[in-house]
Amino acid sequence: MPKAIVLKQTSAVPCLIETWHLSESELYYWLLKQTGDPDLSFDLLQDTFLKALQQRQAFCDIQNQRAWLYRVARNMLIDKQRRANQEQVQELSDNESISEEHELPAVDSLAQCLPKALSKLTESESEIIKQCDLQGLTQHEFAEKNGLTLVAAKSRIQRARQKLKSILQTQCRIRFDEQQRVCCFFKDSDSL
Repeated sequence: MPKAIVLKQTSAVPCLIETWHLSESELYYWLLKQTGDPDLSFDLLQDTFLKALQQRQAFCDIQNQRAWLYRVARNMLIDKQRRANQEQVQELSDNESISEEHELPAVDSLAQCLPKALSKLTESESEIIKQCDLQGLTQHEFAEKNGLTLVAAKSRIQRARQKLKSILQTQCRIRFDEQQRVCCFFKDSDSL
């Protein structure tokens, strides 16, 4: 349960006080679910209340005050996350600029491992990856060329990609970021 924000009846608009008391706890738990951080959730809750307080009497004119509070809280949460991401990106770029001169990007280094990983696939799996993903043939063209239905070609390439991803993760020790892009590659002479 959040620490209650103490209000003086004389300093706040009565409609704000009423809406706040009805929404505060629920809004806090929504923020907690979004952030997983009780302190951050309480800070965002306080900031939301301060934004509402700044509205003064105009807050009473808002049609759906509860929805307005959620929208403000959500926007502040998004802003907080963006700032955190920007700081993280800045920190990463500061660190990367030091080592950039000596290392190839992970995807470029991975090119050394890819042919060996492809050889671990069956011939049909390797062929569909090579033709569609590396040579740019569409799945529809691959299906027609190999006498398959489009659904069969899509299914085959999905299975082949999953198997290749697994091989790359175990044998080449690659890692993926949140967007499933290659972020890390550990060169190992014993791989494959």
